[in-house]
Amino acid sequence: MFFTHKEQGFTLLEVLVSFAVVLVLTAMFPLFIKSLMELTEPEKGIHPLELEVFVQQAKRELRNGKSFSANESVLTIVNQQNQSIIYEWYDGKMRRRVNGSGHELMLHNVKAITFKERGNGVVFEINEGQELQIELLIDNVPVR
Repeated sequence: MFFTHKEQGFTLLEVLVSFAVVLVLTAMFPLFIKSLMELTEPEKGIHPLELEVFVQQAKRELRNGKSFSANESVLTIVNQQNQSIIYEWYDGKMRRRVNGSGHELMLHNVKAITFKERGNGVVFEINEGQELQIELLIDNVPVR
């Protein structure tokens, strides 16, 4: 007479295989987190689309404005409604303010910026890092 016991349980081999799988997954977890951080890391410098939007808006405001003045750190434009539009460097960003209020960020990751009047336009010298410098000349000539 033979008795068979059907007890359910894990063998030592199954436990070792499961433990090996857990160790492999645990070892890969830091690599996964590192690659995820690299994908979500912000870009260095000024984004090209951000620069294009800034240039278009500055052109429109300079060409439609009544007058403008530039010193080293601030560009002031007076528009047709006699509002004073100010472009200035602020905490690593270039911001735009209207009548001294507001805080519209135009460019990010800016190390330094200077404004210079040249002819009937303005030269923007934007320093975005060690060797990267952008120089833009925007004329105050309306295009119709």
